[in-house]
Amino acid sequence: MKQSVFTLVPGVVLLLGSMAGWAANMPEPDILISQTGQHLVVNLPQARLFLYQDGRLQKIYPVAVGKMLTQTPTGSYAITGVYRDPSWHVPKSIQDEQKNQGKPVLTVVPPGPDNPLGPVFIRFGEAKLGLGFHGTNAPGSVPGFRSHGCIRLKNPDALNLAGTVQKGAAVTVAYQTVLLNEDGAGELWLTAYKNHYKQDDPSFPHLADSLLEWQRTHSVAVVGKRVDHALKERSGKPVCLTCKSDSGNPGELAAVRWLSLPPKGGVPVEQQAVPQDPAAQSYNSAGSKLKLVKKPAVVL
Repeated sequence: MKQSVFTLVPGVVLLLGSMAGWAANMPEPDILISQTGQHLVVNLPQARLFLYQDGRLQKIYPVAVGKMLTQTPTGSYAITGVYRDPSWHVPKSIQDEQKNQGKPVLTVVPPGPDNPLGPVFIRFGEAKLGLGFHGTNAPGSVPGFRSHGCIRLKNPDALNLAGTVQKGAAVTVAYQTVLLNEDGAGELWLTAYKNHYKQDDPSFPHLADSLLEWQRTHSVAVVGKRVDHALKERSGKPVCLTCKSDSGNPGELAAVRWLSLPPKGGVPVEQQAVPQDPAAQSYNSAGSKLKLVKKPAVVL
């Protein structure tokens, strides 16, 4: 697989696999990243998977996530197994769907080119959840909102991820439709994505106050009309809120901390992929408490 190479930060190379036309200015969601080990972050509205190692971004993969009726659940998980050439044991819900659509009802699909899991399945969370990253027999569906809840990658990317990821690695699945980032020159950029799941946008209660606070802290005016336009269009393209001109492309973008803070501000609370202490608290992108996730059983 031919790869394009971009320098993200000094000493770190960002590899963009089968992502034709991508650039190194992909905006990052506001997630508190583990500073040790691997951390995989999926931002559902963005249909992107970010792979971090020791707190630094290494790779970005396009993904297909759950459609409206079978949404991919948000939360914190851990990698619990990697299975190559898997057989697909068709869930009862999908068998019912096949029956209702007048299609042959399948119970097991063996490994091969017709297997929807592709060449590898990377489980995260407990086995009973049925969640994982996997390849696909429909590469044209990536990126997008097409799955029954799992996260699809194109087969070369799925194999690349399987060869990189480690059991126990942290996984965060987030739903952030509005991203704030700064470029190397200190300009503020906003990227708005469509609200595919029709959820209450978790950004809105915090966006105005966060922009005003950024403006006060940096003594730089934020152009309100550009904010309104970006939120109306939701094109997924970064819009500069502070540049003299609204045209041009950003350079390297770093996430602004505005959603990963506790509800009343202050010191950020680190999100844990696998909470160990029942009293420990982690927060979602809206500043609300996350439901604690028990440590997944390791699948051998």
